[in-house]
Amino acid sequence: MNKRKKPNRLLIGLMAVSLSFLSACVSHDRNLTGNDFDASSPSSQAQENEKEKAEFGFTTTDMNGRTVTMEDFSSAKVIMFNMWEPWCGPCRGELPDLQKLYEKYRSQGVMIVGVFSDRNGVDDIVDELGLSYPMLNYCEAFDPFQSGYVPTTFFTDGSGKVISDESYIGSKSYEEWESIILSYLK
Repeated sequence: MNKRKKPNRLLIGLMAVSLSFLSACVSHDRNLTGNDFDASSPSSQAQENEKEKAEFGFTTTDMNGRTVTMEDFSSAKVIMFNMWEPWCGPCRGELPDLQKLYEKYRSQGVMIVGVFSDRNGVDDIVDELGLSYPMLNYCEAFDPFQSGYVPTTFFTDGSGKVISDESYIGSKSYEEWESIILSYLK
């Protein structure tokens, strides 16, 4: 008698949930986890975050120490802020696709901006992958968009108006990001 074992549904469910987390990394960095969140009043925190997200502005530095502000991107139609870390596999995995999207859509007014807080390894990754889009140091102006995971991505227009309803959590394929970008270019 050759009995075939039925798959364990619980095991299959756990595997599916585990796979969904492979597209994002948990950030243990205080800047990227939103540790300042006040759990006692989530609705007031959400309202405050919405106010802060309505008109986004920042002053920070790039990889070379030059000061960069939101106004530096004012000519862009769509700005994709991709918060990533060098230790995050899914983050690194999508960087070549972001570079290709930057090259393809830059002339149409799309700006892709990488944002990191852990400098260790960033230079090597940028050089190795030939990334040419701007890379900025994380500053507290990005806090309202954080999810506690990287990569986390949000979109604004050139004036700083947030055009994405919420932050996108996790990495995406070239085709997925292209579809999202094109929806904002309309």
